[in-house]
Amino acid sequence: MKILVVAGWMYPDQEGGSFRVVYEAGRGLAARGHEVHVATQRLREEHPEREELAGMIVHRYTTAASSGPRFYASTARQVPRLVDRLQGEVGFEAVHTHHPVSAYGLHRAKSVRHVPCVAVLHSLYFLEYIDRHRAARSSDGRKGLSPGQIPIAAALRRLDAANLRRSARIVVLSDFTRGLVAEHLPDCLEKIDLLPGGVDLEEFRPEPSRAEARERLGLPTDRPIFFTCRRLEHRMGLLELFGAARKLRDAGRNPLVLIAGRGALEQALAERIERWHAADVVTLLGYVPEDQLPLYYRAADCFVLPTRALEGFGLVTAEAFACGTPVLGTPVGATPELIRPFDPRLLTADATVAGIAEGMTRFLDQVATSPTLSQRCRSYAESRFRWDPFVDGLERISNNLARK
Repeated sequence: MKILVVAGWMYPDQEGGSFRVVYEAGRGLAARGHEVHVATQRLREEHPEREELAGMIVHRYTTAASSGPRFYASTARQVPRLVDRLQGEVGFEAVHTHHPVSAYGLHRAKSVRHVPCVAVLHSLYFLEYIDRHRAARSSDGRKGLSPGQIPIAAALRRLDAANLRRSARIVVLSDFTRGLVAEHLPDCLEKIDLLPGGVDLEEFRPEPSRAEARERLGLPTDRPIFFTCRRLEHRMGLLELFGAARKLRDAGRNPLVLIAGRGALEQALAERIERWHAADVVTLLGYVPEDQLPLYYRAADCFVLPTRALEGFGLVTAEAFACGTPVLGTPVGATPELIRPFDPRLLTADATVAGIAEGMTRFLDQVATSPTLSQRCRSYAESRFRWDPFVDGLERISNNLARK
């Protein structure tokens, strides 16, 4: 088949869970002989407008800004212009979308209105907007959205609805995301297919040993290490994780919590570390390159997913398990679907400071002592988190739609 993938961003241009899904799905379909073209935003000047990547042909469009009204407006212009040109040159039999703004641009392209579209839904955009701005305002003692934010949230809800209603099928990575569709857009529910995400089992492996990984990274060998890699945003629960780390320190457990990532909370976290003299217990790593992540997973006794809202799947969970590292997560979003079958003790009671601290303590006392823990984590990843079933599903859905 000739398949067009439309995504706001993709790996390796940008690192993150949904961007990795774009890449893995595209290269998986290309490896099966399909002609896969990807239309995505050009983020940096060194990125060529057209290149071949992992069997895919990537086409990059340029936006007038990276965010805000100019970003939305220019995406709405550039995407249909690129799509119409590519459709004239290639003649696609199926289209896959991954992100809402670029998907909106795709649906404005006249040339592909007859081509069946599969929407890969990572999250509902308007819910992320609401949570992000509510959290930012609550940190200043205010409640709810501002008067100016309410119409924006309503517009983004209409954007989500329009994209999903124009798609022939909707792929979700978890039951949790399917539940969000059932709650907010129930008329789209019958179009949903559940295809859980995966992990590159060759890139993320239980190697080297934990001691060697710590030596390479210059980390202590005589302390329990908890690691997390997240966008530094309120819904990721990092302030709560910071509080939990302090609780463990005060209880004499001497943990080291490593936080990798960039985002809006970086300064707030740094200020808390300084104010509470917590540099001995929490370290902000900043951006960690993709090729270094497996080493950090291996160095940690436990990966922590302290999310407080909207965890659609969490590819980092699969990556940690593949590296032989257990995952402690809050009972939020899709996290219970991924962790409970492995060991329910690795789910915290809630996403509060106390709940996360209690879960970390339980891990140290009950789970970390198992001599086969790393081996069981890897086996779980091999049985549960492969990309082949995801690609199988996309291929099957696309073929079925193209035949209609």
